Amino acid sequence: MAPGTLYLHIGLHKTGTTFLQNVLRANQAALRRQGLEYPGGPDEPVQALAVWDLQGRRPRGVEDKRIAGSWKALVEHVGNSHQSRALLSVERLSVSTPRQARAVVDAFAGSEVHVIVTARDIARVAVSAWQEDVKNDNSWTWQEFAASITDPDGAARNPARGFWMRHDLPRVCEVWETVVPAERLHVVTVPQAGADPGLLLQRFGSVVGIDAGSLTEPPARTNETVGVSGTEVIREVNTRLEGRLNQRQYDRVVKRVLVPLMASRTGPERFSLPPEQLDWATAWADATVKTLQARGYPVVGDLDELRPHVPEGGRRPDDASRDELLDASLDALSLLVEEHATAWWSRRTPDTGGGDVRAGGASWARGVVFRSQRRAAAVADRNPVAAKVAGVALRFRYRTKRRATPPPP
Repeated sequence: MAPGTLYLHIGLHKTGTTFLQNVLRANQAALRRQGLEYPGGPDEPVQALAVWDLQGRRPRGVEDKRIAGSWKALVEHVGNSHQSRALLSVERLSVSTPRQARAVVDAFAGSEVHVIVTARDIARVAVSAWQEDVKNDNSWTWQEFAASITDPDGAARNPARGFWMRHDLPRVCEVWETVVPAERLHVVTVPQAGADPGLLLQRFGSVVGIDAGSLTEPPARTNETVGVSGTEVIREVNTRLEGRLNQRQYDRVVKRVLVPLMASRTGPERFSLPPEQLDWATAWADATVKTLQARGYPVVGDLDELRPHVPEGGRRPDDASRDELLDASLDALSLLVEEHATAWWSRRTPDTGGGDVRAGGASWARGVVFRSQRRAAAVADRNPVAAKVAGVALRFRYRTKRRATPPPP
């Protein structure tokens, strides 16, 4: 049985979707207590894979057997949940064609479907989208990216094609308005930079009818940023890889290992749209706000938040110095070495054989002496007093050895 109401959070990309999804996933039990089904727990269908299945999407260069049939499994799971309301949140839904949007709504024919679109000002989106493209194995520079997305004649070529497919807010709303009435297409604006992240959750919760304050379990992960220099290092790595890794290989090493490790060493750093790109962003935002107002969609937040606001202290995406790039590169190398070594150590085959068990006692004693000496040496490296004591011991040790060694003939 379909739930009475189904909420489809379709993105857009780079509008706090990862934050919202992680909070929702961490608080699945609390949501169910409020009568809202949010799939994605252990042994439950993965929403993102289900949408890939619906749209025919597959990872580059490899077959992922988890995808086939996952859309049907998700629909059945929601139907069997016995909750009065259900929520799906996958930003990939924002690139749906009218036919695909119709397929989604038809799959839940017994439900009243509401579409939620989270929207953010295009200045922040553009810079964040470029960084995300780099983290997804692309190697175009910021200047190449900016020139492409602002070229009216280049919309059919990447990176502009992918950017506007994901971020043309009026077009996305227009597609989904073919399958739900305008009064059930909700636009939730992302607060300007510096606002409390909880404000976006409160706005979102007001649409789906949940108490945001009750979602107290912290999310398991966040959408990491590696800063200006880290992004440039990854871009250069992508250039050298030349696409030799399939998508799952790249995601496993770069997105799930390198990016989080580099983010752990990156302090708070905010990208900012360079001043020379502000005019087109402002013009686009003005036209978008005018279109949304004319269509009459319910808005939670303020459409003025879609107008570009360049924060103080923001950095250009392309101003990393050579010293910063060197430091970030060495960080990345050392972190990957540590990750590889510890992963190998945890999976290694235990050492066996090769020793004489009859010599075990004497060998064990020599090992104890050596480890004690190594610990003492480590203390001497840190403590000047211990270093003096160690120096006396070393002089005595080698003086004794010279006495015991016969002179050469």
